[in-house]
Amino acid sequence: MDRMDFIQGVTRVRVLENKLLDRAAIEKMVEARDLEEVFRTLGDTEYASAVTQAGKPEEYEVILHTELERVYRLVREISPDSLVVDLMALKYDFHNLKVMIKERLMGKDLSATYSRVGKIDFKKLKTQFTAGEYRDMEPVSYKEAVLSVLKDFEEKKDPQRIDILMDRYYFEHLHKMAKDSGISLFQDHVKDLIDFTNVSSAIRLKKQDKELKFFEEVILENGYIEKDTMLSTVNDSVETMINRFRNSRISKELSKGLEDYLETGRLSSFEKHMDNYLMNLNKSSKSVTFGPEPLFSYLVAKEMEIKILRIIMVSKRNNISPDAIRERLRDLYV
Repeated sequence: MDRMDFIQGVTRVRVLENKLLDRAAIEKMVEARDLEEVFRTLGDTEYASAVTQAGKPEEYEVILHTELERVYRLVREISPDSLVVDLMALKYDFHNLKVMIKERLMGKDLSATYSRVGKIDFKKLKTQFTAGEYRDMEPVSYKEAVLSVLKDFEEKKDPQRIDILMDRYYFEHLHKMAKDSGISLFQDHVKDLIDFTNVSSAIRLKKQDKELKFFEEVILENGYIEKDTMLSTVNDSVETMINRFRNSRISKELSKGLEDYLETGRLSSFEKHMDNYLMNLNKSSKSVTFGPEPLFSYLVAKEMEIKILRIIMVSKRNNISPDAIRERLRDLYV
């Protein structure tokens, strides 16, 4: 990538960053009496158009999906290289492929769960999948993933393996994209995400009392922490894991996340620290004048903002107290 090609895109993103919700706006929604008051607050932000489309507070997912689609379209328009957006959009393609496979194998209609934010138009993917035209499916890794999962299910009849295998293909593809970009931030983001994902998976598998063979299937490669090191935690306590990873790149937030998990017993507490780490990693883009990093980090920031809004809206619908909501919130980019 030629950094100078991103001059105009960075200029546009700096304007967009000023429209991100700040802590005061988030706090106002946390303190709101109900969902309707949250809607009114969002009506004074760049979410106004999405709020109008939603119609009523209970349809808050319409707001969040509409805004996410708008932002992805916008950043695609201003980015001279699609890879910057594709790195973030890839997960939606693999989500859609999972949905297609589960619809076929489980005989269920899951059409309401498709995402329109992916790298590839999900309708095109579905047409190819439904027709069995896998040879025309691009990129090649999509075809390999689908054929591998279908074959595995035919042999083992285990629906749990659909997610395991698709996640493996997703992270392999994601790592290759980041590596090919030559951009350090992209590579760090992906490798750190893999490390956090592996630790989260290890905790979940230990809780389920899974054996080493299952660990080997689930734990991912290409993180900064070697896969063999991750596999060696199979018999570790969480306290031992904290010590084992004390010198890793992600050790500070990882330790906080594991300590919170010990205290609460909830993986959501651990995942909060993962989100905070990745957000703070991307804040380095604020000092980048020329290059793709600000565009990528803006998408990271926007996705985190939407996650925070979802936490608030779900909490309001379930009458969760403001203090309890604050405990669940993530760090903002601004």
